[in-house]
Amino acid sequence: MFNTLEERLVAAGNSNPKRSMEELAAHVLGCKPLEVYFRKITPEQEAELNALIARTESGEPTQYIIGHVDFRGLEIACDPRALIPRPETELLVEEVLSKLETRNLKLEIADVCTGTGCIGLALAHELPNAQITAIDISPAALALAKENAERLGLSDRFQCLESDLLSAFMVDAASCRVDQRQDASAAFDIVVSNPPYIFSKVWKNLEPCVRDHEPQLALDGGQDGMDLIRPLVKQSARVLKPGGGLFLEIGHDQGQAVFQCLENSGFQNVRVIKDYAGLDRIVSGTRPFGVR
Repeated sequence: MFNTLEERLVAAGNSNPKRSMEELAAHVLGCKPLEVYFRKITPEQEAELNALIARTESGEPTQYIIGHVDFRGLEIACDPRALIPRPETELLVEEVLSKLETRNLKLEIADVCTGTGCIGLALAHELPNAQITAIDISPAALALAKENAERLGLSDRFQCLESDLLSAFMVDAASCRVDQRQDASAAFDIVVSNPPYIFSKVWKNLEPCVRDHEPQLALDGGQDGMDLIRPLVKQSARVLKPGGGLFLEIGHDQGQAVFQCLENSGFQNVRVIKDYAGLDRIVSGTRPFGVR
């Protein structure tokens, strides 16, 4: 039976039919994906699995059908309100953690474009004294992030804020006052973000399961994929504490452009980090001391 289901997904153009079939079967059978071949399936379960396979054949992402993904050992609920967390984004969390001398520091961290909240929640889980401000322009995404925080028992250190990037913390040039939603002394030790970075022309040609189901707001970064990265870098240079770090996930062809963007905004120790495939994936930099 499983071979037949896999063949259906192959015919539908699924990019990873065997894995998708195993994950859907595991969801129905209540076991791990590789255990499905050793489980008996009832007629009712077979009917349920066939219905889920049909949804996958129509292009609906497996992660949305199942309703959650594993992200650094945390079960993160996901649905069309936010981008599906990807494995490469775990490297972004790892890069932040690698720069800390100890995980017991009291840190103020901004997770910008939080989506499901996976980045901020992973950091809150692994940094017991960190306070996370999860920021997104989408109220729907923030609601999902809040639900994840509550279910994981991390809501006491995970604050959700609706804002266009870090604009809630910017000084109004006309009034010379900080937006009243935040205290004037607000500052962060770390700003981390997986912003929309896909070129608009590339977004239009993405696989239908991505383009037609995941929110364009979380993917489309404009003509050169930098529409949100540029202002986020400039804003981060103003809200980070001296010595604070900025960590960004980027497209594989944006390393040099984002590197230059950070240097132009005064960041030091700027680095481009590659993913497991050897592609540019993360850019990080430090706000220098003595500059405000």
